[in-house]
Amino acid sequence: MSEPIRLLVDPDHSDGAAATFDTVEHQLGLAAESIEIFMFVWRNDEIGNQLGQAVLAAADRGIAIKVIKDRAAIMYERIEMNRKSFFHTPLSGFTRWKYKIIGRTFPDTFVEDEFGRELGDRVSNHPNIEIEWVNHTHTKYYVFDERLMITGSINIEDRHRGYRDYMFEVVGEDHITRFRERNAGEVPYDPDRQIDFLLNRITPDRKEFEIKPRMVELLDGARQSVYIEMAYIGDPDISRAIVRAAGRGVDVTMLFSREANIGDDINWRSLHRICRRAPVQVVMTDKMIHSKLMLVDDETVIAGSANFSVFSMQKAVELDLVIQGFPGFVEDVRQEAQRRIDDSQRIESPGGLKKYNRVLASLQQIHQWLS
Repeated sequence: MSEPIRLLVDPDHSDGAAATFDTVEHQLGLAAESIEIFMFVWRNDEIGNQLGQAVLAAADRGIAIKVIKDRAAIMYERIEMNRKSFFHTPLSGFTRWKYKIIGRTFPDTFVEDEFGRELGDRVSNHPNIEIEWVNHTHTKYYVFDERLMITGSINIEDRHRGYRDYMFEVVGEDHITRFRERNAGEVPYDPDRQIDFLLNRITPDRKEFEIKPRMVELLDGARQSVYIEMAYIGDPDISRAIVRAAGRGVDVTMLFSREANIGDDINWRSLHRICRRAPVQVVMTDKMIHSKLMLVDDETVIAGSANFSVFSMQKAVELDLVIQGFPGFVEDVRQEAQRRIDDSQRIESPGGLKKYNRVLASLQQIHQWLS
């Protein structure tokens, strides 16, 4: 019997975007009753329109579709790349001014295209499509007919085709039911389950941040090895847990972007501080690492939407999977991690780490604390 969890990786192992978008589009065509999409960034670019067309076609077939979309991600949609949101939202003068100021701290990634807002408007106004706007979320998932889930860290936008990233396919009504129960806060996390879900939740009544304590627990329990592939770092508690693991002899390897798309200075400041305190092996790649994955002792994978940043660990609604007891899946993750390491450059000493701007690093960290 095949395992109910699958790593979505492109055939040439370049990244995970093509496999993800192809699988999502295929499942949009197969759906018979319902589709739910929870997305952070949905950009009005080629892939945004391609999946938008597939969503519209499903709605035209009579499928009930719910889109849960983060409102704060509009900032990234309007500052980066083609500066267009798939779901067009008018911005106030103050918001446009704020984005202009914040945008000065972002790399210039502007690309020009001719995508208009017509398709997004058609999707927004379709009677079979419900759109719910939410705040302080960073989650990404798709659920098809309550039988199959795709989740991880890939947004709906073209540039993920050039990133290092991961998404995961989870098959089975029992797993989707478990996700619904965990998402509603009806049952506690079970560390003995082969697949379980960790969530950061923010409701009007309470805030629950489950992911960081489990991350720290896994780091503190590591016996032999920890592999970390993480887009953004900087949460002090996570950094201290990494230092503790490496300090007691655990082989800690971190795959790191030479330049992150945002927050590059706080990333490098945090890495400098970790490497000054413990013998962590850093492997640097020219590709943007957008993954949020940790492999512990070649046995347990924790991955999803949550970074090691202050924003993810303490501010945002996030979703992670914890997977253990599926040797085929874990071996796929291990082999893919090794390919990415082999395709990158090992940093031999802390002195080889990239320098950073101290002022920008402080401003970037403050921005996360205030988000």
